[in-house]
Order: sequence, then C-alpha cells, then structure tokens
Amino acid sequence: MENPAHSLVSLVGQKRRILVVCHNNPDPDTIACAAALRSIFHHTHRRKVTICYGGIIGRAENRQLTRRLKIEMIPIREIDFRDFSIICMVDTQPGTGNNSVPREIVPHIVIDHHLLKSNTRKCPFHDIRPKYGSTSTIMTEYLRELDINVDKMLATALYYGLMTDTNGLLRSAGKPDLDAFNYLFPRIAPKTLSSIENPRIPKSYFQKFADGINNSIQYRDVIISKMGKLNNPDIAAEMADFLLRMENIHWTLCLGEYRDELVISVRTSRKGWWAGKVTLKTLWGLGTGGGHEKAAGGRVNLKGLSPEECREVQDKIIDRFLKIVAARETTTENRIVSIA
Repeated sequence: MENPAHSLVSLVGQKRRILVVCHNNPDPDTIACAAALRSIFHHTHRRKVTICYGGIIGRAENRQLTRRLKIEMIPIREIDFRDFSIICMVDTQPGTGNNSVPREIVPHIVIDHHLLKSNTRKCPFHDIRPKYGSTSTIMTEYLRELDINVDKMLATALYYGLMTDTNGLLRSAGKPDLDAFNYLFPRIAPKTLSSIENPRIPKSYFQKFADGINNSIQYRDVIISKMGKLNNPDIAAEMADFLLRMENIHWTLCLGEYRDELVISVRTSRKGWWAGKVTLKTLWGLGTGGGHEKAAGGRVNLKGLSPEECREVQDKIIDRFLKIVAARETTTENRIVSIA
C-alpha cells in the first residue's frame, strides 16, 4: 500500500464521529495503537474520537498504562455503533473472535499485524502486516509519515506496546520494529514507563500463578498448565511466557476458565513452527484462535456446558495439541512439583 497513512487520512475526510475498537481484554499494543490513531485524527481533522473495548482491562500493568497516560476507554457494551460515521479496529480484525464488534458491522478501517482474515478484505481500508512484531510499529510509521509530533506519553505507550508484543525485540521482531524502537526510545518518559512496568499486584495474582505452576505437567519439551478458574484472562498468557523460560522446554500451553469461556495461550521457542497455525488447528471446530510464529491464543465458548463437559473440552484440546507438536508424557517425575 502506497502512503497508507495519507490514504487513511483521506478516507476519513469530513466524517466527524470516529470509533476505535480494541480487542477484548486489551493489551498494551492495542491500547497504544488506539491512542495513536486518536492522536492522528485529532491533529489532521480535529475530530472527536472514542476508544472502546470488550472484556476487562485485567493486568495491573495495563490498568496503570491507561491511568498514567490518561487514555480514556469505554466498555463496548455502552457503544451504539449507529452513532459513528467511521469505525476503526486496531490490533484485531473482523470475525477473529477476540473482539466484540457485531458480525453485521463492516469496519471502515482495520490496522493489524496478524495474518490477514477474509472478512478484512471487505473493509474499505485495511493495512495488515504479519511480518511486523507489533501494531505499535505500524502506528509509529504512520505518525512519522504524517510528520506528527509524538509527545512523551504517546511515545511511552507505543514503546511499551512494541516491547511487550515482541518480548523485548526477542520475539517476531524485524527491522521495522527496530527502527520504531530507535525512534521511540529517546522520546519516552522513563519514570512513567517504570511505574507502568512495576505496578502493585494483588495477592490473588500470586495465588493463581502458584496454582498454574502446581497444576502443570511436562510432556517431553512441552509444558501444559490447567489453571482452573481465572479472575483475570491475561494471566494465562503470562503463565505461558513464564513456563517457556524453563530449560529444555520449547512449547507451553496454558488453559483457564474466565466467565463462560476457556482461555488458551500458546508459546514456542521453536523456529520454523507457527504457534498461530498450531493453535488454529488445535481449536478447529471448537473455538477461535490465532497469533504469530512464537505466540498465540484462543477462546472456546463454554456457556451451557456442565463441569464434566468443560473438562472434556480441555482434554480434547490438550490431546490435539500434543499430537500436533508430536509430544507424549514421559514420566511422573516430570510433573512440576508444588512450590507451596
């Protein structure tokens, strides 16, 4: 796409009310990108921009991000899509299952770094770059193309979004991500960033983290954690990242129930594999999912299922996953022992 930032600005034209939709349970990348898009429309059109999200802002770091950077976000249940003349989606796409945009709504603008979905092709403007490590990288390029000044707060948000999605430039990062890093880093507010990265965390977080470790089983180079009920859907992804640090482990799968959904997170250190494709294949016919080469996630609707049926769904997912990555349980000595 030639000069996508300018094409984006031209598409909005004289439209006045703009909605930016984040994915459910928004992470730093989608939050930062929504803030960047709001900044672009403010500078180029002086337009009112509303940012919304589904689910909850679960992680303490993400809540701190929105507070310290004064990024106002509204639950999507309070949104009437008919009130907006332009609907945007960032870090997510129509029909992926990780956002709460009604199926009948065709967004005008979609900007994402995941694999292109068929529904996205129907959108008037879509910029999908799966080779980028974060959508924050794309938005940083937009701001630079439009010669918009990036203040310390926005630079900090985009920097944090980039670094969390690429695990400090170690996961799925390429030259565009490094260029964005070099541009953003001198512009950040270090004290603000430190406060975002190191918030106070409730005791329940540590208890659930301990549960996740104690309920983990090793299968060759795979660790699977059945985390039970979650009070925060993001903790499954945190556990998957954490367990992947164990020596001789190349795959992690973490599962937990949040409200009426089974939350799945997958991580791998294997080169040549694509965690997103493995997750899609694992969840085929059961739920939705996707992701990148090293990290992926998914959801399965459990509404109306009995506890026994929920366990059967989890067991089916685990069995499929192990077959796909060609692992099998070794010995009971490989069970991760209690840390209590």
